[in-house]
Amino acid sequence: MKRSNFSVAAQVLLVVLALLAGADEAAAALGQAPSVATAASATTGATGARMLTVTPGAAGPYTVQETLLSSGTLVREYTDASGIVFAVSWQGPTLPDLAALLGGYFPTFQAHTDQVRAAGIRRAPVNMARDGLVLKSLGHARNFYGNAYAPALVPTGVDINHVLQ
Repeated sequence: MKRSNFSVAAQVLLVVLALLAGADEAAAALGQAPSVATAASATTGATGARMLTVTPGAAGPYTVQETLLSSGTLVREYTDASGIVFAVSWQGPTLPDLAALLGGYFPTFQAHTDQVRAAGIRRAPVNMARDGLVLKSLGHARNFYGNAYAPALVPTGVDINHVLQ
């Protein structure tokens, strides 16, 4: 059965719109490989997130991918030689979507922040190390920054404190 040109064009348009809709999301989640959304936004010139650089790490066997979100927040993803994200950092006027950045580690972060809020602490910097996740998040409106990493995923020989300076 032959498809009409309109049908094919409509399908292509839907795929492009889906990519654009998710373009402002973080590119990869901690413990996972980078997602297709970043590659698509970098190659199609999407107005959301755009990949700035991919460079080899100066202190060992890893690469750094920088993505500028449309909000102006810069997200850095640190991947090991097999392409798995072992650390992320952010800096900018808004917080990135931490659920997307942390992936399967987000429930650990959520449990920690719920516990802190239950203790009556609000709007405090987050500095946590538990259940395989280390996360620091600081800042205020128009100036947020932080990082997170999974110690078990950090490549051998990489000094994470040096990497996340």
